[in-house]
Amino acid sequence: MKNTDVIMRFRGFTLVELLLVILITGLLAVSVMPKWTASSLGLEFEARRVLNDIRYTQALSMASGQRYRFVKISASAYRILNEAGVAITLPGGGTQQTLSGNVSFGSLGNLPGSLIAFNSQGTPYTNAALPGTALAAVASIPLMSNGQTRTVMINPETGYGALQ
Repeated sequence: MKNTDVIMRFRGFTLVELLLVILITGLLAVSVMPKWTASSLGLEFEARRVLNDIRYTQALSMASGQRYRFVKISASAYRILNEAGVAITLPGGGTQQTLSGNVSFGSLGNLPGSLIAFNSQGTPYTNAALPGTALAAVASIPLMSNGQTRTVMINPETGYGALQ
């Protein structure tokens, strides 16, 4: 075997192989792109902000020993109120948070007062009255935008929140 045969055998990819890799990569990029539209990113951002503010409400309740509540006040706005019903300043500033873009809340099925309250142990309640009604089933807080939905789920036992 000549030295030139060994060199020819290990010289790299052919042009056809390179073009196939580029074509497959392009097809994958086109199929994944719709998941990253501006509206879906806005919805994801707002859902995460709502979840974080609900977690903040729970943390305030546990740290202060008094009941705080997350209250939906319109289709696209919410507040956090203390036990006396006074709106507190939110982490982003201001006492009211308005959802950006065309993101809005859906129906809060098992939260009849459009609120979720937390006691000093972090247990969620469906009303602000003392002692109150403990959350009996997973609470769902849907956020919608352009036909897409992200739902904040709150566990009845622990108050743990997650996105679905």
